[in-house]
Amino acid sequence: MDLRLVVFAPNGARLGQLSHPLYIQAAFPLNDLPTLKFAYSRHAPGAELIASPCEIGLQWSADGTTWTEYPEARFLLLRREGDQLDQSATWEYTCPSYLWTLQKAVTYAASGVEPINGNRVFSFTATAGLILHTLMTEAQSRGALSSLGWNFNASQDSSAAAWGAVIGMGIPLGTDLLSVLMRLVDYGLIDFRMTGPRQLSAYVQGTTLARDLTIGPSPVALRAGRDVTAAPDLATLEDMASAAYVVGDNNIRQEVIQGGVPMPWGRWEAGVREVGITSTASANTIGTAVVLRGSQESVQRTREINMSVATHLPLRDYQPGDLIVAPGDGGQPARMRVRQITLTRSAQGAVAGNLILADRRDEYQVRVARQIAALSARP
Repeated sequence: MDLRLVVFAPNGARLGQLSHPLYIQAAFPLNDLPTLKFAYSRHAPGAELIASPCEIGLQWSADGTTWTEYPEARFLLLRREGDQLDQSATWEYTCPSYLWTLQKAVTYAASGVEPINGNRVFSFTATAGLILHTLMTEAQSRGALSSLGWNFNASQDSSAAAWGAVIGMGIPLGTDLLSVLMRLVDYGLIDFRMTGPRQLSAYVQGTTLARDLTIGPSPVALRAGRDVTAAPDLATLEDMASAAYVVGDNNIRQEVIQGGVPMPWGRWEAGVREVGITSTASANTIGTAVVLRGSQESVQRTREINMSVATHLPLRDYQPGDLIVAPGDGGQPARMRVRQITLTRSAQGAVAGNLILADRRDEYQVRVARQIAALSARP
């Protein structure tokens, strides 16, 4: 597998290729902004292409002949850093996904509707698609997001599935639309991905972006020693708790205790302050979720990929959100979800990669966090 960088005019056509990057690093997380970092000398051919605002497309190839821009791999060249006295004239560039442009569109008050406590309010019948589609359409009518497209609407997601779940939501006026999108993810209502250089797709959470590639005639199974060269885990007990004290609005205070959980140092407490919680029942639900999450060790699983001999390649054969088989505890095969793919390329052309994976325990903790966020949403 190889990677290369191609330069495009802002919202425009291809300008040329950066043939001599000193390094490339790209990260593709699930339900978050992809990022690109690279270094380039101002003395190298093509440096003039990045002397002014532009877009960078990251392309991959399995054979060095056919090149493909990954749908989430269009970036904005926004930040550069270098030493004016460096004789090599090497500069480092940091580029967020094109989706970052959502930060440059904000929430306005609805025409003819008075805000409530400084919030743009969507009723309890609003879908995630309605909220996002409405705000993005209004932004475009003001001239923002001029080249960002999307293929969902108020009633259907990008795969034409009905949104289903609804939520009441208050959004402080002036909130940028990327923050709104991330809140909808936190509430468990939406998965999103760029499906073209300047196109956003959004789906009912846990559907289109949760493909199960562990089954079927050609399952994606990463084997230790062949596909995976290292499998470091980072485990922590820092979030353990056997008691939670939840404080909400209107003097809501609720203690929840989880019995029967082995606590090596005795009772550990967790405090939770959630604006928007107005009932004892909601506070109890949150407290229960917190102590259940705190009853087990938290583990971050990273898997280093041998890109030269791996049977299954990231981006080509699996993407963030997919369920795959990879070495788990003790190196034994386990079903895990891809949370992030990171790829790097050296100046010599050596490509490396790693994955951040989540097993069933990690997925449970994600669901708990979303449950807490959804309960605290206040219209």
